Amino acid sequence: MSTTTRPARFPVSTPLAVAVRAIVAAGLAIVVTFALDHGDPARFGLLVLGGYLIVQAVVLAVCAPGLAWSRVGRALVLVRALVSLVGGVIALTGVDGGIDVLRPLEALVFLLLGALEIVGGLRRSERADLAGDAVVVGGLQALVGVLLIILNSDPLFAVGVLAAWGAIVAVYLGISAANLRRRAVRA
Repeated sequence: MSTTTRPARFPVSTPLAVAVRAIVAAGLAIVVTFALDHGDPARFGLLVLGGYLIVQAVVLAVCAPGLAWSRVGRALVLVRALVSLVGGVIALTGVDGGIDVLRPLEALVFLLLGALEIVGGLRRSERADLAGDAVVVGGLQALVGVLLIILNSDPLFAVGVLAAWGAIVAVYLGISAANLRRRAVRA
C-alpha cells in the first residue's frame, strides 16, 4: 500500500511579501530615473508601465497568502493582480499609441488598483498589520490616477509621476517590511 502525501505549500511570509512589493516599486523608480535615453517618452512610459504592471501581477498572485488572511482579502489581492496583468498587456500592446494611450491607461489602472487596495485595507481583509499600509499605498495610487486626469498631458509628466510614485511606495513598503520583520523576530 502506498501513501501519498500532499506537497507542502510554501507560505509567503508577510514581511517577505511586502519587501518584494517594495523591490518591484523601487525597480520601477530606478528604471525610469536612470534610463539614459527616454527617446519617445510616451513609448518609454508604456514599456515601463507595462513591464511594471506585469511583474506586479505576478508578485501579487504569488504573495496573496502573505498579504491577506481571509478568502475575501486574497480575492481582492488576486483581482488587483488581474487588473495589473490586463493593464500591463494593454500597455505593451499599445506601446505605439503615445500619450493618448499612456495617460488614460495609467490613470485608470492606478485608480482601480488604488480603490481596490483601499477597500482591502478598510475592510481589514488584508493582514491586520497591513491594513494601514493598504490604505496609504492605495491612496497614493488613486492620487496618481487623479493627477493624471486633471494635470499636465505631457508624457514626461506621466512618466515622472510613475517614477515618483514608485520611489515613495518603495521606501514606505521597505520600512513596513523591516518593521514587520523586526516584530516577527521579537515574537
